Amino acid sequence: MFQNQVYINPAQAVAGDFASSNPMIYKLSGNGKMVAVAEGVTVGKFAALLADGTVDSILAAAPQASRVGFVHRENNAQITTYLAESSMVIQGGQPVALFGKGDFWVRTDVITGTPTRGAAVFWDVLTGNTIIGAPGSPPATTIDTGFILVSEAATVGAVVKISNTGA
Repeated sequence: MFQNQVYINPAQAVAGDFASSNPMIYKLSGNGKMVAVAEGVTVGKFAALLADGTVDSILAAAPQASRVGFVHRENNAQITTYLAESSMVIQGGQPVALFGKGDFWVRTDVITGTPTRGAAVFWDVLTGNTIIGAPGSPPATTIDTGFILVSEAATVGAVVKISNTGA
């Protein structure tokens, strides 16, 4: 990304970063290969693991997802859009680090209610959006990820801490 402004204080984090050094656990792959599907996978979002027998594909959105994990930022996203300054998309066929447990920074896409610390984190399986809201019955197209909001509050577009380590 090309610098076009200067802030007094650095940003807390980038979506997909670890938020602590608590234990982090990768999702287990059947054959040791987890790669992004052809349309790519976005870093700092949830994704689903689809085992097809030869390669375990990571889907950015999956109508019937069962093995959901978080895509960690390992600087493997590539800028492929002409004249773009940055990208958070891991291209199809590239390796993906998918985590089932840990503390991470995530950018909120949708907020329901007035979420505060302890609010549930949902994943919309149709759009790939990260939704933070009150625990309970999530909308029909979402999956409760098992993560909770650790930051004080959340707003749309903010980078916040989530956790499922119980720490």
